[in-house]
Amino acid sequence: MHLLLFDIDGTLIRTRGFGRQTMEAALSEWLGRPVTTKGVDFAGRTDPAILLDILKASGLPEHMARYLLPEALEVYSRAMLQRLRPDHLEVLPGVIMLLEELSEWPDVYLGLVTGNLRPVAFHKLALAGLAGYFGEGAYGCDHANRNELPPLAIARAREATGYPFTGAHAIIIGDTPHDIICARHAGAAVAAVCTGSYPREALAACQPDLLLDDLSDPEPFLEWLSMQRTLSGKAS
Repeated sequence: MHLLLFDIDGTLIRTRGFGRQTMEAALSEWLGRPVTTKGVDFAGRTDPAILLDILKASGLPEHMARYLLPEALEVYSRAMLQRLRPDHLEVLPGVIMLLEELSEWPDVYLGLVTGNLRPVAFHKLALAGLAGYFGEGAYGCDHANRNELPPLAIARAREATGYPFTGAHAIIIGDTPHDIICARHAGAAVAAVCTGSYPREALAACQPDLLLDDLSDPEPFLEWLSMQRTLSGKAS
């Protein structure tokens, strides 16, 4: 059995900068002072790591930024749940076709590894019509370090299904070097797609097991997954 752990932003959907805009606006309103996201890297990082950098970039000393971080996460989460609408979202090409196909495979479990806070993650997926495809996962609210998320997702999938998932059963699908690095950290395979902000060359340098320009044609991914299933069957 295989555990497919999908990233969200840049892999399944795009929000066209809405998250960044919402962070700036909501935190500025909350703090009563201008907040900047200039120079803060968002791609592939967890919301706690991003928000901590934003608070520091906006002039707060680190000890104060860390003290305020839990409340800042609540402020951001509420703002996204209140303000994000379907027209802010774009489901990336081929995603629905791929998820439809995978949902029919009895030996595949679909989960998530995302830097989004859990409520924000499922709000995005629900607005995009994708939430029903996914079971357990791990989220930015679980840990600020993305490398800690795949083991949590694997453990939750194991508990939910009763199947003894390990890193060797897992495949992470994402669009940034962070996705590739966290997969390697967990002993998982990784498929990278060039639909986020990183160019193909940057992803190729991290040596994912599969590198695709996009998922507009799901067949290359499905063929690769079938090969992984065959190899796993022979190994067992």
